[in-house]
Amino acid sequence: MNYEERRPSAPLAPYVKCIWHLRRTYHAGEVGEVLWPDGCQELIFHYGASYSTANRSLPRAFFIGMLSHFHHLYADGEIRLFGVRLLPWGLSALSEKPVRCFNDRFVPLQEVFAPKSADLLPQLERKLADTLDISMAQELLEAFLLDLYAPDRIDPKITRVLAKLYGDPMTYDIARAVRDSGYSQRQFERRCAELTGLSPKRLHKIARFNQARLRLMFQPDLDLHECMLEFGYYDYAHFSKDFKLCLGVTPVQYCKWVRQMAAKLHGSQDVVFLQDEP
Repeated sequence: MNYEERRPSAPLAPYVKCIWHLRRTYHAGEVGEVLWPDGCQELIFHYGASYSTANRSLPRAFFIGMLSHFHHLYADGEIRLFGVRLLPWGLSALSEKPVRCFNDRFVPLQEVFAPKSADLLPQLERKLADTLDISMAQELLEAFLLDLYAPDRIDPKITRVLAKLYGDPMTYDIARAVRDSGYSQRQFERRCAELTGLSPKRLHKIARFNQARLRLMFQPDLDLHECMLEFGYYDYAHFSKDFKLCLGVTPVQYCKWVRQMAAKLHGSQDVVFLQDEP
């Protein structure tokens, strides 16, 4: 497996979490990918073997909306993907379509953007098919995104507040976010839902879960009770319930899987996460 994440250029950084590339081989009958709620949405371009959900095959370019629970993707054979991971409010700077209408959906990418922009997608798909270089792919993807980019759709003040709520859920709570936004409680809830497709409470909860998941991903031998308390879970049943909803496994099963993957990839330079950067 080869996986790499790249930071976006400065103009897109407030709205794009990363641009990534994956190349791996799947075998018949195995789950290709487990997708979990992380507050982000994805633009996906895939080549090689076909990708599908449990119900249908997916087009070469598709969009993954905000997820509320885990989903499986399946493939059989070698596959190569380029992806753009949007921050929770990122789609609002790229499309005028209501964000919430894509929640828990996998849709052809052309349904997400205005017709003029959607017409450029076939050309972008062909160019991405011809490159194995993530740097070149990033240039192509960013040029496409910058053509769509309309930052004036979002007040930068609310973006900064949402970034704190999403990025630091253990020290920055909803009450502080409301106060810093300058909105009333109801106005803030409505604006958050418009920009992210989620209520502030749900966005905050997903952010907290993913902080816990990342801690266990990089420290799978960490005491689960210690991790649970660190991230504001006061009983194991609640902690385990969130893992089952979001990942389909318990925290114990997740840590076991992480250790198994770490053993397989030991010493490999083929997996690069943004969290690995100094």
